[in-house]
Amino acid sequence: MIDKTRWLGLGPWHEDNESELIDWTAQPQYKGLVKGDYYHAELRYSGRWGDPGHKGELDVVFDDDGKIAFAEFNETTMGNYYVRHFQNVSKRRTEFQFFQDFHDKRRSVAYGRVLANGFKYVEDQILEKQDLDADYDLLTGASFSMKNMIGLKDDVSAQRKDSNHKKQRYYGYTEDYGYGITGWLQVVVEDGKIVRCFYDEIFADHTKDIVYDDLKQFYRQSKYFSTTYEDPFPSGWDRHAWLVCFKDQSDAINKKVCETQDMFDITGLPCVEGPDMGVVWDKPHKDDVALVSNSDATARSVTRPRSPVWNNYLRLAKIVHDEMVKDGAVK
Repeated sequence: MIDKTRWLGLGPWHEDNESELIDWTAQPQYKGLVKGDYYHAELRYSGRWGDPGHKGELDVVFDDDGKIAFAEFNETTMGNYYVRHFQNVSKRRTEFQFFQDFHDKRRSVAYGRVLANGFKYVEDQILEKQDLDADYDLLTGASFSMKNMIGLKDDVSAQRKDSNHKKQRYYGYTEDYGYGITGWLQVVVEDGKIVRCFYDEIFADHTKDIVYDDLKQFYRQSKYFSTTYEDPFPSGWDRHAWLVCFKDQSDAINKKVCETQDMFDITGLPCVEGPDMGVVWDKPHKDDVALVSNSDATARSVTRPRSPVWNNYLRLAKIVHDEMVKDGAVK
């Protein structure tokens, strides 16, 4: 018997069974540490009625041997996209892929792919050919976006050949936490200063690999980009334990690191103080445990525990920071 995936009920695209979905992946392209020269290109297209259109992006990293170690396309929908829920939404690791599979069912079934497949198809060729100036095939049925975005590889190639282009250094690290969530920290350095510190957590591609039942509904999405993700109540709590959105946490650490150049100072950020509940999501939910919170307290007066996000981030931050210091990228 196949269990229905439990969705939040925000749209009919959430009604599909996992076993009936087209296969695609939301996982980071690499495992472990990747570092090298970083290039980013973007463009707008298909604008209408005063909106500049969808935003296509391409990130490319060349390692110290000049080899392309990382290449990833992404697309953000236009601000006046015809489905309000998906306006200004990143497509790669959100519900958009599920929506596309549901809404374009005839086309999806005929071609057996969604947008993420089209991205990966070109990315795999880039990594194989190791030449941004080469010609690339586009995947039939998932190629509209790529037809507009494929030129971004030429923009990156031009940046790399331009001696006046501002040099940036990339450090990325991924870690499979072992319970259906992968942490991903990406840091960009320019002139010895951190200009981006982006932390995300990506759910497994299949619900069977996600241990905590209440998180299974977010498979093939990331905490940062999902439009519906919120932390479930951890065991022992009868309310939201943190009252903070993961996206806000990630944006807060990025802002603070860029301002202070200290990857480890998280004082003053949401849900740093309080008892440390540990990993939280590494075991099945148990509803029969005693409440940790005060049963007679209001939701806002309870002493809230430390968010498990900070422990995960700090562990990855140490690995990345040590590598940057070793290379002399930062002091």
